Amino acid sequence: MYVEFELPEIPEHFSSLAQYWLKALFIQSPSDRYQINALISTYVRLVEAALIEYHLGAIKLREFWSTHSSVNLGAMHRSMSHFETCISDMYRATNCFRRLRRDKNHLSRMLCAERANFATDSIADRFRTIRHEIHHLEELVMKEQIADGQPFALKPDGPEVPHPTKPNQTIKTIDRLVIGTREVRFSELAEWLTEMANFALKITDFLPSSWSNPNKE
Repeated sequence: MYVEFELPEIPEHFSSLAQYWLKALFIQSPSDRYQINALISTYVRLVEAALIEYHLGAIKLREFWSTHSSVNLGAMHRSMSHFETCISDMYRATNCFRRLRRDKNHLSRMLCAERANFATDSIADRFRTIRHEIHHLEELVMKEQIADGQPFALKPDGPEVPHPTKPNQTIKTIDRLVIGTREVRFSELAEWLTEMANFALKITDFLPSSWSNPNKE
């Protein structure tokens, strides 16, 4: 079996997002309201975490399939855990973002001015259902109610087709995460994570680069 990957890399935003913390902690917080600052900081923190988890999950997934001297199950298990955490962080970050947009201040108006696909009902529901599936299966495992042969973890997977030129060989394309009947493609995760990071950068740019005293809301 030959293995291929459709696992997009995401541009690193870590150094740029670090500017948010420098500005918020040492120059000026986004809002005079503590509750709004908590929402914004939680959003940026979760986006940072999701980017890292995606990156680490991809590294361990490739490590599993590139190890030929043994069955590197440890790499696969760590990859699965990283992607589970990534989706959970994306779900929580989306909730923060949607709540921020509903507020009445300058930042929320800026966030509403541009479409955010990851925050639409249909995509937010996909985060929620996959995250809940992960937690639901864990409950079934703990209660010993998991059915024989039933998957109980998020798994990297993809289609397998006959090799076009090599007899008795196949090509498997790892392009998605699957749990139960739910699935999400890596290309979708990369698109939504990139969008999340871009909004986090917009929030960072929204903050002043030097101390000022505007009429914050």
